[in-house]
Amino acid sequence: MKRLKVDSLYKLHGSTVIGSVTISSSVSDSYDTKLWHMRLGHMSEKGMNNLSKRGLLGGNSVGKLDFCEHCIYGKQKRVNFSTGIHGTNGTFDYIHSYLWGPSGVPSKGGGARYMLTFIDDFFMKVWVYFLKYKINVFVTFKQ
Repeated sequence: MKRLKVDSLYKLHGSTVIGSVTISSSVSDSYDTKLWHMRLGHMSEKGMNNLSKRGLLGGNSVGKLDFCEHCIYGKQKRVNFSTGIHGTNGTFDYIHSYLWGPSGVPSKGGGARYMLTFIDDFFMKVWVYFLKYKINVFVTFKQ
């Protein structure tokens, strides 16, 4: 059994490959173009050609830019949310509530770990309650 760890270091067992590898220029240009396209926040081919002519891409030439799925998703338009269809004619017709917590540190005053809010949609009045336990939410709501 070989020891992988010597003192506090891991020893890598392997061999060195000697020789040369050639990549066709079209594959290399395509890879460099895609790499620069992603590095520059999905810049257009025209913009990258402009940077290449000015020598700002490390001497790399820009080839034809392949299809980029991320660019297509980024250009899609999102549909807006529709306006809420609830009408309030008076106080307590529509109440928004939110429970926050648990807090990692209890409050100094009463040891509360939760914060419960109620907002009246008609007057936009806000009630805030500090609770020790989550189970107290319903009791506080009924009050």
